[in-house]
Amino acid sequence: MAKEQNGTAVATETMNGNLVLVREPINGKDGKQLTTKDGRPYYAYIVRGLIRGQEKKVDFVPKDMGGYEPLDILFDIAPKAELIMRDEVMANADGSKTQYTAYTAQVTDEDGEIWECGVKPQRDSDKALLKFMLICLHKKTTPAA
Repeated sequence: MAKEQNGTAVATETMNGNLVLVREPINGKDGKQLTTKDGRPYYAYIVRGLIRGQEKKVDFVPKDMGGYEPLDILFDIAPKAELIMRDEVMANADGSKTQYTAYTAQVTDEDGEIWECGVKPQRDSDKALLKFMLICLHKKTTPAA
């Protein structure tokens, strides 16, 4: 995770070769955690990391509005999830194909079962930051030629 520890930045956190997605409470201007009408807390789902030495965060949201419930279940199982990224191809009605990246939050429970839920970067700027983060992570893990 991108945090300062003793004045030195820590590398972008990964788990099994994947970026780590965490859940953090959303607080209001008064510092109190925001909640729904029925008292459930609001959370932000983020990947934190370093981009050219700067600490940045990439915001994620569920693929659809109903996805907040499955995400709550995932984060009840584990405090951190792997962000699985896959390149996929979709066939269009006219026969052409469109390439895209699919994102999944994934945790493994105490019995070894894999639980997952579709997510997506919240904004286009989050897609750009994620790309930059991956470039920097790749540079750090690839030995110089």
